[in-house]
Amino acid sequence: MPLANNRPLAEVKVSKLKDCPMLTLGWLNIEKFQEWSNACHRYLKHSEKKPKEIVRFVANGMLELRFMKWYHANQTRIDALLLDKYLTEFAKYALPHKWEHGVRNTLLSSKQGNKPFADWQIELENLNALLTNTKSTCCLSDASVQAQLEVNMNPDLYAKLDNTNLIATTFPDWIHEVTELDEDLREENACTQRLIDANNAVCAAEQQKRKPLVERLLDPSTRTQSPKDEKRILKEHEGCTRCRVFYCGHAKDLNKCPIKINNTWLDPKNYKTLTLETALAAKNKTIAGYAYAEEIRDDNTDSDLYIPSSDPPLTGQHMKATVKLSGPSIPSFPISVKALLDNGCPSTVISDALVTHLGLCHFPLPKEEDNLTSLSELPLHCKEYVKLELSAEKGAWSSGVSRAKINVGLPVPLLLGIPFLSSEQIMLDVHAQTAINKRTGFDIMAPPPPRSEPIQNTKPPKKKRKSHKGKASNPSPENTTEQGSTPKLEGREAPDPKTILTMVLEHIKGLAFQEKLQKKDMELKEQYADRFPARLPDIQAVPNNIHHRIWLKDPHKVVNAWGYAAPKKYHEAWKKLLDEHLTAGRLRPSSSEFASPSFCVPKYCNRVPDPTIPSQ
Repeated sequence: MPLANNRPLAEVKVSKLKDCPMLTLGWLNIEKFQEWSNACHRYLKHSEKKPKEIVRFVANGMLELRFMKWYHANQTRIDALLLDKYLTEFAKYALPHKWEHGVRNTLLSSKQGNKPFADWQIELENLNALLTNTKSTCCLSDASVQAQLEVNMNPDLYAKLDNTNLIATTFPDWIHEVTELDEDLREENACTQRLIDANNAVCAAEQQKRKPLVERLLDPSTRTQSPKDEKRILKEHEGCTRCRVFYCGHAKDLNKCPIKINNTWLDPKNYKTLTLETALAAKNKTIAGYAYAEEIRDDNTDSDLYIPSSDPPLTGQHMKATVKLSGPSIPSFPISVKALLDNGCPSTVISDALVTHLGLCHFPLPKEEDNLTSLSELPLHCKEYVKLELSAEKGAWSSGVSRAKINVGLPVPLLLGIPFLSSEQIMLDVHAQTAINKRTGFDIMAPPPPRSEPIQNTKPPKKKRKSHKGKASNPSPENTTEQGSTPKLEGREAPDPKTILTMVLEHIKGLAFQEKLQKKDMELKEQYADRFPARLPDIQAVPNNIHHRIWLKDPHKVVNAWGYAAPKKYHEAWKKLLDEHLTAGRLRPSSSEFASPSFCVPKYCNRVPDPTIPSQ
């Protein structure tokens, strides 16, 4: 048996559940034997064969020569066995001697190490399942597996488990809680490692920036200055020899030095060698500060120009826009609604009361979209949504079709959130209290007032009347107009150009939609031309070898209902149509007290109703 490990493993092949499984050439271990056992049991379940006949089929599926020899040597006895008995004998012959002891030893000696606890636990449970499925006496109970996991787990995880009070009472619950502890521990270790890596990276970067010792010794800027050099630099750059500050303003009078006045000395810990670079840097700062001060003096000649800024208010106003809404329950003009604009709300929400008032159609909301919460983290349940369109006063602006979630008890009638503001390209300016549409420039917070420009009169001016002396009379002041001007009508206002543009766009959209519907209608009629004939077939074209019969549920039931009334304009056409059917033999006179409804079907010419064709 040890030499069998050099050969490839056998494979279990099954094409369909109802087909007999096949065990290919190769050596067999406990995992492959378990796979073969499961395939045989599935074949017993789905093949619809008797249990006593299963073994003779699955035994012939073993292609390994030694397995075939074992089967043919005991074929009569093995064929009479049931499937479980056959698998037991086959395991004793095919598997290594005391294989269950090897699996048990592997299970007991396994340690977690650096593996995740969930993966390690699954490995041990799979090993124990091999022993359990073969009904081996070496299998472990759930309590034994739990003890084995607890003893061989990672020391850090064991320490954390020892300091945690678990509430699990069953083995699966214990596995779940320990897995969560292991994940928390791994996250803490990962966070600590990230901090260590970041610190190492910083140290490495600083190490690369630091110059070698030879370069630092040869660098003149790092050389130690002598006291004589420092005094010279202080003297050249108006520095104080007591406080060691350049351009301090009291270099010539040390009595004004604050250190001398306080009779103190500099802290040796803060001592720095004075260099020429330090002096030049102090000089540049002094020049820059002087120039900035001069600029302020030139610009602000009055010291009272400074006005402290006021504190911002603690409370601001909500951004609400007045919009128009309509629905099936609104028979006349659209109603006005104060909509709250909120660019922090992830959805557009409408109150249930407003939906009922408008009579809008409800649509079921997907479960994953019921995700709204209030500021107090209380859920705002939404089960349905509606489709709505908004417009401004006098149609100056209109939105596309938007979807809004329905919420019962919403404090505001309509809340326009991020989806609406994004799709309509509306920019909110809290400071200016505006909500401007980027495409049209329309502000839905403050729509422009209607224009009051009077409409110009296009009628030509009246001609001057001549007097009886042939001289033109002076026109009255009311009718006098300047040359090139046009009289205007008073009391009438010109419509807003944006309103006219919106109405024209809506009309164009309607015409385009009607054209789309007509095109779709023609396409469907062409696609199903056999269902839309230009005229009904004649009686000669109808096959006479097909007979139909309608079976009534209750032939003796009398229907008490009014018949269809035929308009008088169709009477003549009806009479002509019935006479033709009587002559053709399709109908015959009847004296029955019952009647069937009939309809007039218009005739078509090139698939279009033609009223010039006589009624039939």
